[in-house]
Amino acid sequence: MKLKTLAAASTVSLAALALLTASGLTLGTAAMHREVTCLFHMVREVRTIMELEVHMLSHERESARVALTQRPEHAHARDAAEREMRRWIEELRANPVTADNAHAFRAAETEVARYLDAHAQGEGATPPSTADLAASAREADRAYAALERLLAAKLDESRVVRARVDRVLGLSNAMSVGAAVALLAGILLTLWQLSRCLYRPLLALRAAIDSYGAGSHDARAPQGGLDELREMAVAFNEMAAALAEQRRRQLGILASVAHDLRNPLAALKLTVDRLRPDRPLPAEEQLRPMLARIGREAARCDRMLTDLIDIARIEGGELDLRHEVRDARDLAREVVELYRPAATAHELGLSLPEEPVPLRCDPVRIEQVLNNLVANAIKYSPGGGAVQVAVAREGAEVSIAVSDRGVGIPDEEQRRLFERYFRAPSSGGVAPGVGLGLWAARRIAEAHGGRIDVRSAPGEGSTFTLRLPTPSDGTPA
Repeated sequence: MKLKTLAAASTVSLAALALLTASGLTLGTAAMHREVTCLFHMVREVRTIMELEVHMLSHERESARVALTQRPEHAHARDAAEREMRRWIEELRANPVTADNAHAFRAAETEVARYLDAHAQGEGATPPSTADLAASAREADRAYAALERLLAAKLDESRVVRARVDRVLGLSNAMSVGAAVALLAGILLTLWQLSRCLYRPLLALRAAIDSYGAGSHDARAPQGGLDELREMAVAFNEMAAALAEQRRRQLGILASVAHDLRNPLAALKLTVDRLRPDRPLPAEEQLRPMLARIGREAARCDRMLTDLIDIARIEGGELDLRHEVRDARDLAREVVELYRPAATAHELGLSLPEEPVPLRCDPVRIEQVLNNLVANAIKYSPGGGAVQVAVAREGAEVSIAVSDRGVGIPDEEQRRLFERYFRAPSSGGVAPGVGLGLWAARRIAEAHGGRIDVRSAPGEGSTFTLRLPTPSDGTPA
């Protein structure tokens, strides 16, 4: 899983949980608001009924006072109570009436109207009789009874609504708790996923890097977690393996160099032992070959050390080139003449054009490249044979080809010939080496703007061609 995928999945999951939580709370709040509104109307209707009963009592009391005293202030109070009763009747009529208490409301409205009509008929200049008062009392009792039934119906309905409010409240609380638990679980799951796929692999990678930096070169990072972290772990492990392999090869180089230096040093030691101060010097005809051998072995040691220094400079990017225009024929001739006395088992040939072949280069470095190519041709032709060096001008390039009739190189190994420390398995047992000569030769050629081509076949020999650009004017400086 990629980091972007994990982030998107976590975001979508938490957003979905948050949306569901918000939707549930919104629905619960809406249901609660609806039921509370209904309960509020029920309470208001109960209050209206109670106010109607209170004003009816006031109306009945003031009516009795008017009948007894005929005083105008009691008549005004009675009329005010009647207006309040009619207003509260209108208030009840304006409120929503459910099917369960509609009949109770109509009965109460009818009885209150009959009560008011009975009192309106009994009003006059003469005081009401005992029969009128008894009839008015009966009408009042029926009106009170109707209002009590309506009040009981409203209270019953209020209790039902209150029960619904309690249920909605309980359901809303349960949804809130459930949503909070689900959201918390989602957050914990997301954090667990981040810890498993991101945090712990990062800690493991950092631990491996710290361990490697502390000197534990066998430390490797576990390849787990997100795809990006696995790629980082793979890259780190490959880098650590490459450094380990490079370190192994460097140790091999040191061992090989020590071994290669031991041979000329042993020859120098044997030769110098024959020239000890406590012994007479050999005759001149014997002394001259010994001095020549000392010179050759010293030159061999110097060449090996120079190659090592050049390799270090190339790796450090400090290869210093001192360009001058030289004839490529002279460079090839000097290299061949250098190896001709030592390669007595090989036939060294030189093919040069008649015209000068100007070449702008560092002659010391180009001779180093040609020395490497000719030395390889001689080393990998152990049974003797011809080694040919040919100089030619091909358009805007100068080519110096070194050919041999040696063991040859298979196609699959030719692609890696110029890699650092590479030793072809097919030629590893033919001649010693550490696999740096061709690498250094190619780097020197590339520093001159040229290249080295190879053409070879197993058992038929090889041809290495150094190609360098000619000077822009085509003439020596």
